[in-house]
Amino acid sequence: MVSYDETVIREEVRVIGTLARGLYEFLDGLSQEQMETQSACDAWTIRDVAGHLTNRAERQIASMTRGRTGDSAPPAGFTAPSDNMAMSAANADADIEYSRSLGDALIPTFAENYRELHRLLDSFSGDDWRCDCWHPRRGTMTGREYVSQRIQELAVHDWDIRSGLDAEAALHPEAIPVLLGMSTNWLRAAFNPGSQPPPGEVRYRFALSDADAMDVLVAPDGARAGVGLHQGDAVDVTVECDANTYLLLAYGRLELDAAVESERIRATGPDGALQRFAAWMVGF
Repeated sequence: MVSYDETVIREEVRVIGTLARGLYEFLDGLSQEQMETQSACDAWTIRDVAGHLTNRAERQIASMTRGRTGDSAPPAGFTAPSDNMAMSAANADADIEYSRSLGDALIPTFAENYRELHRLLDSFSGDDWRCDCWHPRRGTMTGREYVSQRIQELAVHDWDIRSGLDAEAALHPEAIPVLLGMSTNWLRAAFNPGSQPPPGEVRYRFALSDADAMDVLVAPDGARAGVGLHQGDAVDVTVECDANTYLLLAYGRLELDAAVESERIRATGPDGALQRFAAWMVGF
């Protein structure tokens, strides 16, 4: 049985609160024109991203509330799309409709949903964190996993929103330790070889200036990542950057050519290896 450290979970719950309050204050200060600005998400304006986060908090509350009672079944009427890309497209359309339906109540609803989510998380303890809760992509995830997943969504979409108005926007520093851990699963799920898959195994080492090095193994049939993954093996590509830059690359948010030109990120290895990495990690 997996052991959960309550202190670590409580710290992550605190980070959720910090991210949600900071984003609420930012959104509440935007004009209607700024809310309609294109975000870093191709399909969404800033308003749409805010609607997505508001809707997902609402869904997490329902899922974790039911999960604690032993109910991890999909909600009534839910039909899973055929694949991840189809699900992303359906979610994009649904969240646009949701954000528009709220009108001027969007930002107050964002605040209220995250207050309610925080109250729910504060009420969880002990074995509650082990309960299976419905999740549309994974089927189920534990209450504990939902905590880290909420940080991931808040932190990455916070950047999506802020970067639409500020070219110097960065991921929230308090979220970075959690995102580094979450990125190992994200890279595995985001891998898509497309029409030019790797011909064999390619070992990348991201030598981070402010965190432990992250190793990524890319192969024709998938990708794996983790600290110390390449221990004892030769590395094909060494990439030097900070944790913020690595995470923006991992989550498909980095303007790679500009980052290379400014030497924000540097790679040693075969020509084009870093560009191929970015092309393979297209997400969904």
